[in-house]
This record gives sequence, structure tokens and C-alpha cells, in this order.
Amino acid sequence: MNQTCPHCEGKGYIEIRDCSGEVQREETCLFCGGTGHLTQDDDD
Repeated sequence: MNQTCPHCEGKGYIEIRDCSGEVQREETCLFCGGTGHLTQDDDD
């Protein structure tokens, strides 16, 4: 079952911002590996 990654909101990357809110850099989301989706394995 796939669901949208809550950490990157489905974008596949996260924006690192400074204290004023300006984007400093973008990094691949570590939780979904850049796919934008979390995969859950169903235990059968």
C-alpha cells in the first residue's frame, strides 16, 4: 500500500530554510528516498 510521504508532502525532497524563511537548499527526503510515497509491506 502506497501513501503520500508526510515528511516531504509527496514532493520527494525537503526544503532547508534559514531563520527568515528563505530556502537555503533542497535535500532528498530520507523517509521516502525521493519517491514521495511511503510503501508499507502487508504481512500475509
